[in-house]
Amino acid sequence: MSLRLQFVFICASILTFIFVIHKIRKQGLNISQSIVWILWSILLLILSVFPGLALWASNKLGFMSASNFIFSLFIFFLYIITFSQASELSKVQDKNKELIQKLSIKEYLDEQEKK
Repeated sequence: MSLRLQFVFICASILTFIFVIHKIRKQGLNISQSIVWILWSILLLILSVFPGLALWASNKLGFMSASNFIFSLFIFFLYIITFSQASELSKVQDKNKELIQKLSIKEYLDEQEKK
């Protein structure tokens, strides 16, 4: 891994960490979701500071270079996040549907009582 790419990854991981901490403090980001991002930034920092780990893993997994391994890791991480958010969205949509149904029934019963 080139020194320039290593520097970019170090900066990206530090900025990600700072950004997540800022969002937690100022905007009340959910702690359970932010832990994943904090762990990701720490992992990226470790891989950036110790590029030998990325080289070893990329060689063992058959990647042409460590940067390809790290970018593939990024893509895999984003797929996991996307799946997690889709799962949460599905739960919220189900709860929303249930609440709308309960509200509709309540309004109907209230209307029937007035008659």
